[in-house]
Amino acid sequence: MNVMELVSGAGINGAVMHCLLLSRELVRRGHGVTVVCRPGAWIGEQLAGGEVAVVESELSRWPPRELRRVARIARERRIDVLHSHMSRAHFFGVLLRGWSGVPCVATAHSRHVQVHWMFNDRVIAVSEATRRYHRARNFVRRRRIEVIHNFVDHQRFTAVGAGARRSTRSGLGIDLATPLLGAIGTVVPQKGLVYLLDALSRVRAAMPGVRLLVVGDGAAGDAAAVQDAARGRGMDDAILYLERRTDVPELLAALDVFVSASLDENLPQSVLEAMAAGIPVVATAVGGVPECVDAQRTGLLVPPADDAALAAAVISLLRDADARQRLGAAGQRRVQRHFAPETQVPRIEAVLSSAAAARERSSQLKPQMNTDEHR
Repeated sequence: MNVMELVSGAGINGAVMHCLLLSRELVRRGHGVTVVCRPGAWIGEQLAGGEVAVVESELSRWPPRELRRVARIARERRIDVLHSHMSRAHFFGVLLRGWSGVPCVATAHSRHVQVHWMFNDRVIAVSEATRRYHRARNFVRRRRIEVIHNFVDHQRFTAVGAGARRSTRSGLGIDLATPLLGAIGTVVPQKGLVYLLDALSRVRAAMPGVRLLVVGDGAAGDAAAVQDAARGRGMDDAILYLERRTDVPELLAALDVFVSASLDENLPQSVLEAMAAGIPVVATAVGGVPECVDAQRTGLLVPPADDAALAAAVISLLRDADARQRLGAAGQRRVQRHFAPETQVPRIEAVLSSAAAARERSSQLKPQMNTDEHR
């Protein structure tokens, strides 16, 4: 099967990382993969020179020059199915479907009211919460949408050496005795970092030495707002800010507790990565998060926008090393069983294949129907 992956994110986020991992896994399973991405996009840099073909495109819909160009590439490469990720790519994908005749599958990494969803051959929802939204708000037919959770390359996180905690902390200037929390992801208001700062203030009142590692880039205004909020609370010295990093497994190994204070999530890649690394998780029970974190068994869940509950959960784990070890190990097992390439990629592959086969069957029936009409 020849697959064309369309992705419009220029930087790193969960959808882009999913597209990257999936493209490599599909190639490993014997498929031909072409990724269409924006010029200079991070994913294009990661795939350059490898087995996945990269086509750069602004994914512009009008005038239709770019649609014609990509449709021509799809025909030349005998693409069997399109697979889109993120809003601009989704809209481009359904238009390319009509222009090229190639079926399109869209993976819903987010929840927005957009008319294009109903025109896809199939939709993959990354969580049950996402599926419900697109059924109710975007009128996607029941038989066309299926829940397949995202996956992480768990071996990348278990392969981190035993000395990673010490060496990473040394590089960050944090000693081994300091309790360290971590939050990784794009710095946007939706991530609830202001509530995390309020929770951190409560945690430090009980355990003064606690520090917080914030990893991720975002709009300059959003990042500045978080730093201003920390200074306003007198906690600027308690927080270490890092922008985009490629050593996430090593950074996770340095943490005692991973914290997600998001106000909304579909299926957070960062939470799955923390679980894959065996780090205990405290997260808000929003969107698809409860589908990742089995409350009290693989992590702790709290209500969103509740800094007191968030702080209490963090403090309980920082004071209980046995609970941290137990939850971290259980989370790691859960990822390996339910959010791994071995379990999820065959399911995605089956959806892509079924969309391609349905279009093939339809095209084979047309000549027969025309013949019957002339008899």
